[in-house]
Amino acid sequence: MGIAILVGIIFGAGFLGGTANYYMDQANGAGFRKSILLGITASAAVPLFLKTVSSNLMGDCLKGDDPSLYLVFFGFCTIAALFSSKFLQSLADKLLQEVKEVKQKQEELAETTDVLVAQNSDPSDNPAPSVALPGSEDSEFESFRSGDTTKSATAPALTEEQRILALLQSSRFAFRTVEGVAKDTGLDLGTVQSKLLELEIQGKVKKTKRARDGVMLWSSK
Repeated sequence: MGIAILVGIIFGAGFLGGTANYYMDQANGAGFRKSILLGITASAAVPLFLKTVSSNLMGDCLKGDDPSLYLVFFGFCTIAALFSSKFLQSLADKLLQEVKEVKQKQEELAETTDVLVAQNSDPSDNPAPSVALPGSEDSEFESFRSGDTTKSATAPALTEEQRILALLQSSRFAFRTVEGVAKDTGLDLGTVQSKLLELEIQGKVKKTKRARDGVMLWSSK
């Protein structure tokens, strides 16, 4: 019921404002039909205008707690219809400006992200120095080394997935190339690629495309 009332107000105010606009612009040769059409169009654009200024007027009208708000909404629509051409042009300019600002912010954010990714990733043609992995010969967690009889020889070997995850979590680079992961884990390139895809499906790693050269980078979540 509230929506029907608001639609009725929009058309009624559009017709009233368009008629007033016609008589105001008679000296400029404005046509009656044109004035009415522009008036209704401007009136119908009022909800969009209220949204852009973060007004809750329409929501309050729909609640129906204060019937006088319908008169306020009617007044907004009438004024918009009375100055339909200027109102529509101003609204269009405002929306275009907001779209432009949003696009600019997205571009700035993308540039910032690209810089951070580039600074925290290993070059694809020169992977970073190896990082000690749990279970490797240089790891503090290793339980057995060849020739060391004082340590247990039953330490479980890390799986390929565990080696890759351990590297991504301990690497000095936040983002790693497939080549870098393969070199530092000692696994072949094909195995690393397939395991990374499996880990991505499991939600354990994520990939990012480096903007400067299009190289795919991997990081732990």
